Amino acid sequence: MGDILTSEELGAKLRGFRKSKGFTQEQLAERTGVSFQQIQLYESGKTRMNTDKLQALALAMSIPVAAFFGEIGAPLSADEKKLLTAFRSLSNPEVRAFVLHCLAK
Repeated sequence: MGDILTSEELGAKLRGFRKSKGFTQEQLAERTGVSFQQIQLYESGKTRMNTDKLQALALAMSIPVAAFFGEIGAPLSADEKKLLTAFRSLSNPEVRAFVLHCLAK
């Protein structure tokens, strides 16, 4: 089993995700139904996020909850999401292989 993240570490991740999405604390608070002071407390690690709030925060920022716990990079941009969706819609394995070949150059 891996290390358990502290409230401070989860708060730092929340702050990073929020900033990468371009949200202020006030905007994120409005999207999740809490006060901006509560967002400050989460980000500082002074208040623990329960599972309901963690899910609401992830949903508000359009990131998977797993992003808080895994070593994954920055959330996907809109263009990256479009590219991934388009690639997944390719049903022909030869076309998929060709696209991957082109991207590898």
